[in-house]
Amino acid sequence: MPALLPNAGIARVYVFAVLVLAFVFIMAEAYILYLTKQGEKTIATNQWQIPEVQDAVSSSITTYMVYNVLFILAQAYIIFLCLEALMYKNTIQVIAVLVFYIVCQTYTAARYISFYVLPSLAARIFLRDRNMQLMQVSVMAMYAIALVSLVVLSYKLKKDVGWSVFRKLGADISLHRAYAWHQCLTILLKIDIYFVGSYLVQMTALILKADDIETWLQITVFIPFCIVIIVGAFYALHGERRRLMIAIATCIFLSLGYFIFKIVRVCDSSIVNKPGDPYADNRPFIMITIVTCMLLVIATGLASI
Repeated sequence: MPALLPNAGIARVYVFAVLVLAFVFIMAEAYILYLTKQGEKTIATNQWQIPEVQDAVSSSITTYMVYNVLFILAQAYIIFLCLEALMYKNTIQVIAVLVFYIVCQTYTAARYISFYVLPSLAARIFLRDRNMQLMQVSVMAMYAIALVSLVVLSYKLKKDVGWSVFRKLGADISLHRAYAWHQCLTILLKIDIYFVGSYLVQMTALILKADDIETWLQITVFIPFCIVIIVGAFYALHGERRRLMIAIATCIFLSLGYFIFKIVRVCDSSIVNKPGDPYADNRPFIMITIVTCMLLVIATGLASI
């Protein structure tokens, strides 16, 4: 079993930086979650006296809080990816951590836009909340600083880790190529777990309704399909079962049709900005998630072949 904490100095600095950044981001998101919860309390005492409006705004606030929780879980997952990357000397996973941060930065920008540039009905209660605005701007700035810092550390770490992998595998180019593809597919599947899981949470908890047939198709078909594909991919990869991997790659590419269908549904002009629009408060977030999932699906499918 590899050591949990690396011995190299630069690796320890990298781990320390990721842990500190995760702590800062988790505390910031927890405070934003608190401010969002406080905003929910103003619904009952402010101008939202029409029951239908109160219900709609309350549902929107719940949506914002769910995304806060997903931001916090993202940081926990980044810690896992970071530690595992160093345990197994996986330079590709180190790069994947940077990509994860870029996606998180995109989400925070979308959140700011949905609150202060193109605010929905519910988000307008935060227009005069300077604490909320300051925190959201601060989080975006911190992600930018974190990215620059981790790029520098990752570059230095790549040299150290890359040299240890070279000593382990030798100078055989074909062996290095096979190892790189194996590591690439492994990390893609790990990232798939978070983003596909995040998508399923968003769809099931925030959008789909109990009386909607799509809800039950999601629960009985799509969720089991995702679990079987990801578990099967790990099994085929580690067992080196090529035929099974090709079958899984085929299923992965077929799932692109589902995501294209969801993009059409989310962008349907007949529901956009209309009463009862199920994506009114999370359209930017769900679109980023769908596009990210599609890119991951394509990359995972290509790496599986």
